[in-house]
Amino acid sequence: MIEVRTCARLHLGLLDHNGGEGRLYGSIGLSVSRPQLLLRTEASDRLVVEGSETERVASYAQRFIRQFGLPAGAHLSLLTSIPAHVGLGSGTQIALAVGTALTRLAGLSVSPEELASVAGRGIRSGIGIAAFQRGGFVLDGGHRVIAESPLTPSGAAANGVPPILLRYPVPAGWRFVTVIPGQDQGFSGEKETSAFMRMPEAPAHLAEKMSRLVLMKMLPALVEKDIACFGQALTRIQRLVGDCFAPVQGGRFSNPLSEKLIDFLLEKGAAGAGQSSWGPAVYGLVEGSGPAKQLMKEVRTFLGSLGGGQVFCVRPQNRGATIRDSCKNVHLQESSSQT
Repeated sequence: MIEVRTCARLHLGLLDHNGGEGRLYGSIGLSVSRPQLLLRTEASDRLVVEGSETERVASYAQRFIRQFGLPAGAHLSLLTSIPAHVGLGSGTQIALAVGTALTRLAGLSVSPEELASVAGRGIRSGIGIAAFQRGGFVLDGGHRVIAESPLTPSGAAANGVPPILLRYPVPAGWRFVTVIPGQDQGFSGEKETSAFMRMPEAPAHLAEKMSRLVLMKMLPALVEKDIACFGQALTRIQRLVGDCFAPVQGGRFSNPLSEKLIDFLLEKGAAGAGQSSWGPAVYGLVEGSGPAKQLMKEVRTFLGSLGGGQVFCVRPQNRGATIRDSCKNVHLQESSSQT
């Protein structure tokens, strides 16, 4: 039996929608302690898929079986899952968990980057792949611009997984109060591709502002464990990212309720707040369990008056997926403290 456990991620933004310097996107994000995905896989004489997300698990399994010539039989059970299409990165984690389990069951060693390429993940952002590998805060370098690419009007790059420029542990005391309002799901699949196709080219000055905020405010604050400066940079970046996406999502954030929640989180003391990926999940950054519990209480009351939803607190996850082979010791994919 192969068992894979991995976690959700918060996507903090794509940095360059202009491409004038020869690359597109570039993204920032971090791995969080929950929700978690737990997949168990055993040898079988046929393909059997049980538990959550059976269609997606089966689809990825069939793709990996064809690509790597794996045995056609396997019993996959997705025991716990990350909510789909709410901005927490469930698709990439399912794909990598299924690919890792099946290839290891067959005695093959295949990198997460190769698995992601086969599964069609990492087309724009490498955050989910890096979160699976090593966790922590991640900055990727985007894709080289390729002329006449079908992915975006500017010409984006389906040239493999974006390079990881930095991975750094997030302070253990930081907490993210995460809210999933009872709204429509975020963009995914063909709807997401269509949105990127329709996005106008962003002004270069927006990418320049975001890049400066990352390099000269967010990253130094992360290293110095300065939650106030990190939160300020995060909030400003989120607003700039939202302005880039406004033409396709109807506003700075995915819906009016998400925007209200972000404003409320900041009003009630969050150091920074924003929307993860396409949402509707939003988050507020605080330091310590006490302030996190108080903020959760206030958000639950506020959200209850607006239709309800889920509110929970997550810790940073500074390590990658855990892979357990029943015939071997536990193997933990984990990096050194920084790269």
